[in-house]
Amino acid sequence: MEAWGIGRLTLAATLTCAALLSPSSAAAATVVNGDFEGGSLSGWQTSQATGFGDWFANEGSNPPISGKDVTGPIPAPPQGNFAAVSDEINPDTVVLYQDIALRPSFDHRLSLWAYYISQDPIALPEPDTLSVDDAVLGSEANQQFRIDVIKPGAPIESIDPADVLRTVFRTRPEDSQEMEPRRLFADLSAFAGQTVRLRIATAAHEETFNAGVDAVAVESAPDGKLPPPKGSGKPGGARGFSFGKVKPNPANGTAILPVKVSGPGRLSAKGAGKSQKLIKPVSAKAAKAGTVKLLLRPTASARGKLELKQRLRVKVAVTYVPSGDSARTATVPVVLKLMARQRR
Repeated sequence: MEAWGIGRLTLAATLTCAALLSPSSAAAATVVNGDFEGGSLSGWQTSQATGFGDWFANEGSNPPISGKDVTGPIPAPPQGNFAAVSDEINPDTVVLYQDIALRPSFDHRLSLWAYYISQDPIALPEPDTLSVDDAVLGSEANQQFRIDVIKPGAPIESIDPADVLRTVFRTRPEDSQEMEPRRLFADLSAFAGQTVRLRIATAAHEETFNAGVDAVAVESAPDGKLPPPKGSGKPGGARGFSFGKVKPNPANGTAILPVKVSGPGRLSAKGAGKSQKLIKPVSAKAAKAGTVKLLLRPTASARGKLELKQRLRVKVAVTYVPSGDSARTATVPVVLKLMARQRR
């Protein structure tokens, strides 16, 4: 029994050490209660400007306050049984937020489902603000939904560019009053080593604005090891963009990056993070769904490195803006090559 006890302790210690050393468990940036499946907003904080609205862990398609008999049904949670949904009985700005620590020297990608139904047309005041105070707005309307990554110490309703690190999604006046659940992604690798605040805000100045989010998560991996995003678009279907196999051209140090898009729009690519000064920015128009080939050219600095080593690993941030839709960005690792005989 004594020997068995020692062996048991040794095994437990080994398993504990393995868990502590596991890259996946140690590296992940954790979003607490990102799926809301406990039926609560535990792990999140909320803010209300007037107290007439709030965020709720909502089940089904019945709005949490107003009820479907008043405003109509809302989309059911795109994943699981619960989603976080905003609702108001009078004008209010309601914010759902959580601080997320991003491990240094790792790549990080935010993903979530987002959707909304506004009872009044989308409207942005000039200058833009999240306030619904008539003293601030004057005669202007404010009916908007936005998702931002901001500095943790910033005022919760701030849209100052100095406070907003990344805008994941925002409605614009020309947008429809309804958006079905859509998968959104945002590359947060530039903020590795920092704690950032994910802010999900609805300003409902005119009529009820039901916004929803679900399956909020951050995927993390060692530098250059984060795979392309999967599961974009509508539930049960692919929508967005994905990457094909990169084809380097050792004759001149360039590379072709195939990008498969779900529809017409515009693509752009540039160096990401430490590779920012290694790839020349490039853009291309997608006339329809299909594959667009982006030609990646090294900068003079990258060319010098290639001439010395004939091989250079870089990170490229690709942004896809579908026609009439919001921008989506993903980072992909690319290896540039140059034959030795090309040295000067």
